[in-house]
Amino acid sequence: MSEREREEPPESRAEARSAAPAGEDSAAAGPRRLGPWARAKLSHARRVPRGVWLAAGACALLLAIPVTYFALRPDPGWTVVVHGAPTGSDVFVDNIRRGVTHADGTVRVTHLRAGNRLLRVAHAGFGEFVQTVAGTDGETKDVHPKLTSEAAAIAELPAEIDYGGPMALVPAGEFVMGADDREENERPAHRVTLPDFYVDKYEVTNAQYKKFCEETGRELPLNPWWTRQSLGTEDYLNAFPDSPVIGVSWEDAAAYARWAGKRLPTEEEWEKAASWGRGARAKRRWPWGDAFEQGRANVGTAKPVPVAGFAAGASAYGVLNMAGNVSEWVESEYRPYEGGRGGDPRYGAGLRVTRGGSFRGSADEVRTSRRDAAPPDSRTQPSDVVNRVSWLIGFRCAVSAGDPQLQKFLGERGP
Repeated sequence: MSEREREEPPESRAEARSAAPAGEDSAAAGPRRLGPWARAKLSHARRVPRGVWLAAGACALLLAIPVTYFALRPDPGWTVVVHGAPTGSDVFVDNIRRGVTHADGTVRVTHLRAGNRLLRVAHAGFGEFVQTVAGTDGETKDVHPKLTSEAAAIAELPAEIDYGGPMALVPAGEFVMGADDREENERPAHRVTLPDFYVDKYEVTNAQYKKFCEETGRELPLNPWWTRQSLGTEDYLNAFPDSPVIGVSWEDAAAYARWAGKRLPTEEEWEKAASWGRGARAKRRWPWGDAFEQGRANVGTAKPVPVAGFAAGASAYGVLNMAGNVSEWVESEYRPYEGGRGGDPRYGAGLRVTRGGSFRGSADEVRTSRRDAAPPDSRTQPSDVVNRVSWLIGFRCAVSAGDPQLQKFLGERGP
């Protein structure tokens, strides 16, 4: 044994031998064993710092929280279940096809956005069912539409009725909606088929709306800003009972329509009533024809006129002031037409469509295919000024010919 070997402890000599390169001696000695010093070194090399494990655990926890939330939370939106419709009926929500009824006459439509939704159920050979249904997130609403077969319906509907005011019949059939040569939101022109419906011949008046407020306790609309200039202290609502009510929100208009046993017209219904006619093969650019004519519409003026004014500007169905006087709320939300471009940032923002233009508008702004929109809560406020649109908007009502209450009214009315 060398002098150096005598000075080293036995353990160190064993570790040195086990760590030495393989050779004849190593091969003869058999498998090598690691000594304590080598094992400690190897263990240190393989050890993962504690901070790394903690960071990895925190990341896993943060990822698990949203995954668990989305897995366990209830489905967003609300659900409507249609019962008892003829098998194969098409179900539309806000004029978007959402399903077909099964053999038992049911269909379930889910993930509806909270608020009022327009439900339509249609089937060939039956009158169409139309109803506004309201819901909140998490709710399920059951609807039992009554679709009357066309054969069982009244053979000939009267062209005009007095149902909470004069109403004109717009017969079932196809028409062309929109225009390809105008604003982007009017494109594309497309064919739409509608069932029979009635629409108010006149815009809802101050007198009619005042009666509604008195019977329901709803707040009366305020004077529009321009009355402070043209009327002084005069009250628009009471001073002009036959003029159209203005400064009411979409919610106000929808509430009035329900109170009257009607509803707001859909955008499709409004445009057909304004632009089409019996036997028509093309739409009218204005309710009376394809050329704008002074004296047929209240445009470019200071205030609305009584709702029976400008009779020369009536549509083919005899409906007045669908161009000018006051812009009109309709049921539909402001969205692009199917196949149209989604270039308007206001699409899908919860706005409601307004139609017809107002007394302050131009000839182009009162065309039958022209579209505009406003927030549904727009209504006249004390601080309103000229750039607010609420004082330009009124409305008229509609009702489906197959509506049970209307059918009862027509049956009681007799021939």
